[in-house]
Amino acid sequence: MSIFESIDNVKYQISRFLWPTIFFVSGILLLRMAMIPVEHELNNGDILVVKQDSLFLYGALFFIVGSIIWYLYLFGVLNNLIGFIVMGIMGIASAYLLYQDYYVIKKDVDYIARYNMIDTDIKARMLDIKAAESAYKEFYKKYTSNLDTLIWFVKNGKKMTVPNVGKLPERRLTTEEIAYIYGDNRPADKLMTDQEANALANSPNPPADLIDFSRDTVYRPVLDAIFYDQKYIANRNKFEASLDFHPDSLRYVPHTNILVKLDTGSVSKGDFKVPTLQIQMIHPMDSLKVYQIGDLYDNHLRDNWSK
Repeated sequence: MSIFESIDNVKYQISRFLWPTIFFVSGILLLRMAMIPVEHELNNGDILVVKQDSLFLYGALFFIVGSIIWYLYLFGVLNNLIGFIVMGIMGIASAYLLYQDYYVIKKDVDYIARYNMIDTDIKARMLDIKAAESAYKEFYKKYTSNLDTLIWFVKNGKKMTVPNVGKLPERRLTTEEIAYIYGDNRPADKLMTDQEANALANSPNPPADLIDFSRDTVYRPVLDAIFYDQKYIANRNKFEASLDFHPDSLRYVPHTNILVKLDTGSVSKGDFKVPTLQIQMIHPMDSLKVYQIGDLYDNHLRDNWSK
């Protein structure tokens, strides 16, 4: 036999055993995947353990058994007809079982993706409500537990702002400036404050270094002052929420028609009553996952998910 005939024979033998070998190795790998669970970390830090369905195990075994039968056929242990029939049945059964398991795995993957999406959207909406309640308290000196009232305020309310226009001069007041502001001759022992500079800027003859200075209080629509502010939008975008801000949606847990739970109260701080707020949502796919901002018995607006 020539060297060329030997090479051709080797190629022929490799081509004969290539596919059953691929089937056998694939079966071993699938069997390993079927025996070892896969862990996925959710947005809240919990670990979801995904075990392969029993169909996946059967599919792996069919691949292994099918490859063994293929080998028996190639070695002449089984005749052509029986080998083709058995391999055909095994191939169809394996493909069907693997498809069924792919469907099961896809459901798990879709579940995790939806869980994390809702988790992110809930956190973003909770912070929207927190911002709205903070502006409401700034204006009315209290929080509200009424969602309709809060949404109306977001759409129609005003927020007090003090724009910083101009730079505060780093100097003391002159004798004339003290007389204008305070009506006396007290000593100028400290640098000028914002309030003093603003009073001088609004005087009939403002100093040259205060002509463009302003610290006057203005009232802007809540939507413009907070929710359409570029800094707020940038911070909100960090959550990568799938839902954009909309005032009418503040009443609902994202992706549901479940109402947000708002509660208000107060705590004593010395001789004063301080208003308190508690915002709560429950993950619609996990009744044990409760998101909360604030506390009825403490005047803070911290969330319960930040680390």
